[in-house]
Amino acid sequence: MFKRYLFVSFAQIFFPFFLVLLFIASVVLLIDIAGRTYVIKMSFADLGTLFLYLIPSSLFFIIPITFFAALVLGVAKLTYDYELMVCFSLGAKPLDIVKFFLPITILATIILFVFSLVMLPLANSASKNFVAQKKADIDVNIKSGEFGQKLGDWLVYVDSAHKRTYKNLILFSENGFEGDTFIVAESGKTNNNQGLFELNLEQGSAYFASPEELKRVDYHQMSVRQNVSEPQLRGYDLFEYWHNVFTSDSHQKPRKLAQAVMVSLFPLISLFLVPLFGIANPRFRSNMSYFYVIASVALYFVLMHIASEHFPLTGMIIIPLIWCALGFGLYKKFITKFY
Repeated sequence: MFKRYLFVSFAQIFFPFFLVLLFIASVVLLIDIAGRTYVIKMSFADLGTLFLYLIPSSLFFIIPITFFAALVLGVAKLTYDYELMVCFSLGAKPLDIVKFFLPITILATIILFVFSLVMLPLANSASKNFVAQKKADIDVNIKSGEFGQKLGDWLVYVDSAHKRTYKNLILFSENGFEGDTFIVAESGKTNNNQGLFELNLEQGSAYFASPEELKRVDYHQMSVRQNVSEPQLRGYDLFEYWHNVFTSDSHQKPRKLAQAVMVSLFPLISLFLVPLFGIANPRFRSNMSYFYVIASVALYFVLMHIASEHFPLTGMIIIPLIWCALGFGLYKKFITKFY
């Protein structure tokens, strides 16, 4: 009966909390995808594919935070409903809470390690290859009458657009042929030639500005080219990817590994904080569990960020050990002594 109370209280908080955070992360991710692919035409299926590639990175942070918060708030709910006090009076101990949630926490930690060490590198590689493939097979999504549309290094404006043919084009680039370049054309057509994007312009003028002079060139035909390169579509060697952490001079790979390990271990090393934050005498103490959850999560992730930036390989071992030892010490001092 005691275990059933614990699980039901945990589940009632975890699943709604998880779904809300997942919805918020999905909305933010869709906005980010829209910004990345603004000038590339994609079908609904393509957007869904890219969304599935990118959503694991959001889930990786949502799962440990939601899991830990649900554990603490679930226990606190039983405490302030006086159900936990009744269970303690019948012989239950705070250590029973830790023992009950330990298998679930180990499972969550294993899932997080699979996310961080396998799924995230694969998903990141797949998303980059997917976008690169779409750029190589580019189908430009330039809309008529809209300012600020960017195509490579060029800002583009068109009066009308039909398929890949445009009328009354205006292009500007600070990295043009000779510095600042301003081009106008009566018509233009886009073409993709083996990864080399071409904008073929007809009947217009080009202006080249430099600090010394302004040049004007009238033309009948002009081609503006942008190399979008070929996608590097290949299998991902995970062993080689993580082995480079110890052989490469780059700081990026050790930082990613440190964050992967510390985030994955967070639910497990915080297990003794669950009774510490959730158990209290409801007659004499108000419910501060929400504050404890927010403060502890913020503190841990700040420590994780500092360690991964300055001493990633040692930090991913030292920080979890200190955090676990601190939680166990506080649990022994404030919980086992009184309950």
